[in-house]
Amino acid sequence: MSKLLRAAAVAMLVVPLVTTPPAGASTLDWKPCRQVHEHWYPDDDRSECTTVTVPLDRSRPHGRKIDLAVSRIKATDQKKRRGVLLLNPGGPGNQGVSLPYDLTKTKFAELNTDHDLIGFDPRAVGFSGGVGCEATPEDGPEPDPQASPSERFRQDYERNARTNARCIGYDRELLTNLSTRAVADDMDDIRVALGERKISYFGISWGTALGAVYRSHYDHRVDRMLLDSVMPADFTVETMNLGSAAAKQSNYEVLAGWLAERDSAFHLGATGQAVTKSISDLAAQLDHAPVTVNGHRYTGSHLRSMLTYKRTVWQQVAESIVALRTGGVPPLTGDEPENEGFGLTPVWYGGLLMQRAVLCNDQGKAPNVDEAWRQVQYRQEKYPLFPTGAGYGNWCAGWPLPATPWHLKHGSSPLQLAGHRYETVTPHVWAEQMQRKIGGALLTVDDSTHGSLWLVDCADKAVRFFRTGQTFSGSCPGTS
Repeated sequence: MSKLLRAAAVAMLVVPLVTTPPAGASTLDWKPCRQVHEHWYPDDDRSECTTVTVPLDRSRPHGRKIDLAVSRIKATDQKKRRGVLLLNPGGPGNQGVSLPYDLTKTKFAELNTDHDLIGFDPRAVGFSGGVGCEATPEDGPEPDPQASPSERFRQDYERNARTNARCIGYDRELLTNLSTRAVADDMDDIRVALGERKISYFGISWGTALGAVYRSHYDHRVDRMLLDSVMPADFTVETMNLGSAAAKQSNYEVLAGWLAERDSAFHLGATGQAVTKSISDLAAQLDHAPVTVNGHRYTGSHLRSMLTYKRTVWQQVAESIVALRTGGVPPLTGDEPENEGFGLTPVWYGGLLMQRAVLCNDQGKAPNVDEAWRQVQYRQEKYPLFPTGAGYGNWCAGWPLPATPWHLKHGSSPLQLAGHRYETVTPHVWAEQMQRKIGGALLTVDDSTHGSLWLVDCADKAVRFFRTGQTFSGSCPGTS
């Protein structure tokens, strides 16, 4: 077992209770990250790493403990140092220990002049005891491709339910305590361990839910908070699916109009309605009989995926559609946007099990198979090209653990939200909903790129916000 896997496994062990230091004091033992983690950036000589010990179950503070991996890049000008800026890249389940180093390569880099940049792997992710649990043969076979759509759905639902029950059974206490609220509580333990009275925070994607939950419960501990590509304020997995499907449909209608205007080149139809019929017929054909070109198998799902691509590649999308209709070679594959064993397997590279557990615990009890199928049928009727929505499918089938709702509310600490006008992962309307729920100012980035604020010119507004508290509304140019 590699050092990293051993570190991930050790992080799950029970360790002695650590006495919490008072504000202004820290007893953390920092070491260069590239000495601690073998897969670290070899050219990074600034990042330091440590661990912070927290209760697995906050209601039992003297019970089982876990270690969280935490990283730091100190402010370059200690005389101007304002405090710490905690960072989270989303997921849930994405590692965050490398985020301080990553941020120094973006337009937010100058924040490191006056802020210590703090990253961390959330509980059960990466170096913080990351574990995985994949489906196994004992969970049953894959759905029968010859079965009816409703029967295939039922088989998938039941298989996911068996996988969920088996994985939870390996460590029910751990899986029960994976939620956005639990990670928010961990953030406050990190604040205390750092010896800070307050923290600033920057979160992307699910990191915005984490920030919103932290601020709702620890508003007096927030200096300034910025949330980019914002999650829905009223969370369920189906809310995620419906919101994503609606945003994809809205963007697709613009693409269909663009293709109709170029009917002389692509011959897909002179109206948006005609284009949609051509594409829908092709998708249904590929669903029934996929084709293989240059070793790549194209299904209807690959075609539908292309329809969600950025406007900058619409020419290639059109050429790919034409090629799939006429037997040519598509320039795209439909896989571009990327995105075993038994027991809980240590994994240092991320946390898909944690992602599933957090989404399902945050939501609470999943709909039964009949209601879940009705949700699919509704999406199929309303958004026929994008019925899978965010793609979560039956992740929470049969989930037996109690709900851990967010309980969001307004706060008084400075808050800046950023939404992306054409985005489909976290649609702009969610940022508007979150603003109504918790307050803050909303800046709209005119692009379709998830979490791009730190890459575009109006990143300077974010830098000013963290330095002065000034918030921004209106819009600014994005990436595409």
